[in-house]
Amino acid sequence: MLRRILIALGLLAAFGIFAAKNQQAANSPANPTKAAHLNNVGAAYIRLGKWTESIPPLQKALQLQPDADTYSNLGTAYFYLRRYDDSVKMFEKAVDLNPKDEIVTGNLADAYRWSGRLQQATATYAKAIALAYQELQVNPRAAETVGDLALYYAKKGDIENGERYIRQARSMDSSDVQLIYSQAQVYAIAGKQDLAFKALREAFQKGFSLEEAQSDPELAKLKGLPDFVKLSAEFNRTRPN
Repeated sequence: MLRRILIALGLLAAFGIFAAKNQQAANSPANPTKAAHLNNVGAAYIRLGKWTESIPPLQKALQLQPDADTYSNLGTAYFYLRRYDDSVKMFEKAVDLNPKDEIVTGNLADAYRWSGRLQQATATYAKAIALAYQELQVNPRAAETVGDLALYYAKKGDIENGERYIRQARSMDSSDVQLIYSQAQVYAIAGKQDLAFKALREAFQKGFSLEEAQSDPELAKLKGLPDFVKLSAEFNRTRPN
């Protein structure tokens, strides 16, 4: 899974009310923040794993106001729908608008990698790694950035550094669900299936999106295994209706 830039919502339990209010505001021609409202609606759909539903509001938002976060969100939707070439285009635009952001740069590297552009992916992961190190010079205790480093290294084939940095990130913040899921990804890439399933279970227990994991190409080698099927069924049953 790639890292995303999304509006911090915290409203998923009340998504119907949230989306209705934001869609109503977005439909108002006099609303100066119409694009932001549309991006919020699209981001909320993404948080629920509703990739297809997120696309129209995000496209409308970009028609009104090109924005790196919105391009990144739309690239994320395309990525999980396996529309990797479309994902590349969106992440390239996001990087053009925000070239010093390690997250959108890493997202672009993921899209290059899964669209088969391996040389571009490797070069872009290197850029994302350099940007992450720059951020850590400013805030060396940024566990999420250390976790990003772990993923970038693992995805470009440096498993040793991938595992080292994900252990470091988890030691800095043991409860962050995104870092727990990133650990599952690193172990999946490394071929350490037992450790990947252990981390994946922990992430699901803390509320990580089942839909996101099921759509994540990084877990492709796990999805056909009985343990993944069993885990998915278990946490699908425990989700609220």
